[in-house]
Amino acid sequence: MIKTAFFFFIFWIGLMISLILLLIFYIISLSGFKKAAKKYAHLITSRWARFTLFTAGIKVDVSGLENIPLNESGFVIVSNHQGNFDIPVYISCLPVSPGFIAKKELMKLPFLSNWMKVIDCLPIDRKNARNSRQLITERIKEKDKNPIFLFPEGTRSQGREMGPFRTGTLKMLFLDRVKFLPATINNSYSCFEKSGHVTGARVSVDYHPMLNSNKFSEKEFGLFEDELKRIIQLGLEKHV
Repeated sequence: MIKTAFFFFIFWIGLMISLILLLIFYIISLSGFKKAAKKYAHLITSRWARFTLFTAGIKVDVSGLENIPLNESGFVIVSNHQGNFDIPVYISCLPVSPGFIAKKELMKLPFLSNWMKVIDCLPIDRKNARNSRQLITERIKEKDKNPIFLFPEGTRSQGREMGPFRTGTLKMLFLDRVKFLPATINNSYSCFEKSGHVTGARVSVDYHPMLNSNKFSEKEFGLFEDELKRIIQLGLEKHV
């Protein structure tokens, strides 16, 4: 078992190194080579995530990668949220660099804020729900942008059971007829939340077929939400 203090020391060192490398991303992007810049950013962030997981002794089993549309924009990835390691787990196994929604307070942290800007995270003010939802919608509609990643529970469940969904953003995206890619993460809470220190574990990730909101009428958001939860729950039951 790796000592937690040592892990976080290595974590921050890795984060700073990846930030230095990602500065090249800006140079490439400003030179007009946006596709090359995207590939470079994904290469660096995925390698950082894999290094982080390797250092912690975390192994990831992935299924359903064929369900991710590589040449399509305008969709959002929706997952349950079990623990602090969910983000590096997803970054390590996604074929694109997702833009995570983060509370704006994180943008005040040195190094981390710069890193989040480079990978195109979206800072929001949780106290201003209407403005936050508008920012998310505008971001999803932008062309040549990687998909937004959404944890509708809003906070870590710290266990296998999913918490209730915060439906404000989900309903707005549903009414805007956004496509949803459901994903399930399982056992990530065992990496930290279960014991209170960093622990090696095996985590599973399942990407499910796209759920198109156009298949539901505007009055059927409840049915859509139930279906979304059911699909994500299937991934949890798969690994009982």
